[in-house]
Amino acid sequence: MKRILLLLCLCYGIADQAAAQGIDFFKGDWDAALEMARSQDKLIFVDAYAVWCGPCKKMAATVFPDEKVGAFYNRNFVSVKMDMEAPENAVFRDKYPVAAFPTLFFIDAAGEVVQSLKGALPVDQFISAGEKAMALSEPSEDYAEQYAGGNRDAELVYKYVRALIRNQEPHLKVANDYLRTQTDLESRSSLQFILLAATEADSRIFGMMTERRAAIIAMASADLYYSQVYSACEATAAKAIEYSSPELLAEATAKMEANYPEKAKKFAYTSEMAYAKAHRDGKTYARAARAYARDIIAGDAEKLNDFALEIANTFADDQRALEVAEYAANEAIRHNSDLFQHYYTLAIVEKKMGNAKLSLAAARKALVLAETTMPSAVKMLTNFIEELEKEG
Repeated sequence: MKRILLLLCLCYGIADQAAAQGIDFFKGDWDAALEMARSQDKLIFVDAYAVWCGPCKKMAATVFPDEKVGAFYNRNFVSVKMDMEAPENAVFRDKYPVAAFPTLFFIDAAGEVVQSLKGALPVDQFISAGEKAMALSEPSEDYAEQYAGGNRDAELVYKYVRALIRNQEPHLKVANDYLRTQTDLESRSSLQFILLAATEADSRIFGMMTERRAAIIAMASADLYYSQVYSACEATAAKAIEYSSPELLAEATAKMEANYPEKAKKFAYTSEMAYAKAHRDGKTYARAARAYARDIIAGDAEKLNDFALEIANTFADDQRALEVAEYAANEAIRHNSDLFQHYYTLAIVEKKMGNAKLSLAAARKALVLAETTMPSAVKMLTNFIEELEKEG
């Protein structure tokens, strides 16, 4: 299931959840961050960086602003940026020394390091690192023993369900059994529990959450509510792929339309693409991909170019899908004709389609641009052109 959910979230960059601004880093000092972590019952993520560090700058520019990263980290962590060479951070530096930049710390509210990683990470690995830290911070075994012994204290059950979720273990039976014993489902504690446990759109608890939308938003926030709606629909779409169930996919799409209409169209296209990709259905993939390129990323040259490459690499032998890749590559050029990379992408797509002349024309244009904008790419493009000419 996790592999399939990553397919949904990462292959097309579709986890367009409520927090689209990336990580919202905490602005206070370290003691205040610890206090917030205690009050919100969260871990702290610390980006321990140096101002001169290239990989640190790359993460700051390309990973931390990512909407998927923001949705995940804003929901689950108090996030802090720590300049490890700044004099005002000497106390933190002494307690948490580093040997490389960046060092990514995951620290609990008591100040204990749960996990630390050296070096920059791309988006998917960075999210996985956060998931692992959450699982390490709260193993489910202790709670399971108390629960099996008959302890049904509200705090214990909440933590047990949270630990099961964090460790990607089944939790819905425990959650449903607990909720059936509650007489006031509108209380703050019940609303918090429902929001926590509504992880799948095809579950009873998801319906309980959406029925209490206004109360949950007032109790938590709109960002948290809609992030959970999106995440739950993603989980159900992932189940649809795992069990080859078009009915579950349709249910996930319908639940998104009913409860998060602003994101429903994009969700429908990307979920359908992920399902078709997993089942090697080029016809369905091509239909959804064309709609996605036309309706969702139209006008964004970079996304169109990346999408064209993704399609060409995924369905290299499917003419229908390659025609969509050709459309996306040409649209990328139409919106930005100054980058050699866009013409090179078109050349690759045309080559896969068997259009040698069109591929050669695009590659030559890429070479002209590269000679003035990126000389380091000239050899690669020259080799590509020579290969085309030999084949022709």
